[in-house]
Amino acid sequence: MHKRTEWTRRAFAATLAGAPLIAADAAKPSLRIELGPEQLVAAGVPWPYLFQAREGTTVLFGHIGWPPGGKYPILYTARSFDGRQTWQEWKLNQQYGRGPITEGSSVQLRDGRILLFDVHAEHVGNKRFEAGYWSSKDGFRTLEGPHKYSFVLPDAEIHSYDDRGEPISRMYVRRSVIELQNGDLLATAYGHFESDKMATEYAPKMMKMRSFLLRSRDGGNHWDYVSTIASDPVEQEGFCEPVLARLKHAPRAGRLVCQMRTGRENPVYQCESDDEGRTWTRAYPLQWTYSRFGRSRPIAGADPDLIEMRDGTLVMSFGHKPDYREHGNYLAFSTDHGQSWGAVTPVSHTVTMAYTGVREVAPGELFVVYTTSNAPADNYRGARFNTMGRSVFLRRG
Repeated sequence: MHKRTEWTRRAFAATLAGAPLIAADAAKPSLRIELGPEQLVAAGVPWPYLFQAREGTTVLFGHIGWPPGGKYPILYTARSFDGRQTWQEWKLNQQYGRGPITEGSSVQLRDGRILLFDVHAEHVGNKRFEAGYWSSKDGFRTLEGPHKYSFVLPDAEIHSYDDRGEPISRMYVRRSVIELQNGDLLATAYGHFESDKMATEYAPKMMKMRSFLLRSRDGGNHWDYVSTIASDPVEQEGFCEPVLARLKHAPRAGRLVCQMRTGRENPVYQCESDDEGRTWTRAYPLQWTYSRFGRSRPIAGADPDLIEMRDGTLVMSFGHKPDYREHGNYLAFSTDHGQSWGAVTPVSHTVTMAYTGVREVAPGELFVVYTTSNAPADNYRGARFNTMGRSVFLRRG
């Protein structure tokens, strides 16, 4: 793993101010990481997800909150057409249904079309789950839909509870949709199967979850269950909020790397597949070496996002829930195709909802979104959270 400078108060402040961080290991390329200035992207939006179109449009898909007892969140969508200098809220009329509602499940196909999938796949009977999806042919300037997508899960639990204690009968299709070479699509999802019977630590009605993989052979209308990615009842929550990257660089080209949340104060877990998701390695908690003497600690966080940059560097973003008491949002980097992680870099330090998004917007330039607030850790519920963003510049030595 990368060795890195120990985080003193001065080093932390210098990094947030834009001073470059240099992370190096004798056996691996060095990374020079420089943070750009922080900007306000969306005031009062605590849950951000990010999409970057090849045409240059950057899209923020956000949730403002859930009405008491409400089944679906209040949505917020914003677009930038000028390199993220300005953002415009995008309000759609009722012809688009609930949309666009997503938690990152969007993909731009090789033919240029963009597909955006509703995260909430509701049970409609006989273990069949349905939701809507939308499409764009012009880089998210206009939208079509909703169209319907569906899948069948014979082992699904259809009587569940979410972390608010609300009854649900759904699966969550979220974060990642990937187009394979033959045009098939893969999507990550999570929820409860009938065999998942262990309660979470902080919400006794909600059982620990599993993450699984779906595959579509018809462009996203119908999906088939492929495999369970991970299902052991680990940590506080089991395996949820998965994100998936398909590597393009040798010697691991074609490998799928999946990262998953396991709790509000637990490590991010990772596993890999070399057969398009039919089988997976056993999921393991991520660690990074923070000390020149070789000491390591877990990469703890919620809702990881994961991308492969054009030079082959992997980047993950994540945040610390207020429960963790080490507040902030972070980036971590891998120069060996996900086999090890290091250069854990803070991008903020206030209490955060811990949801983030990261995309490469130009060669060597990332844009990351996250939330900040002035809330105290012991009384953050009901506080105002803002979605912030900043560029991060990466040079690989």
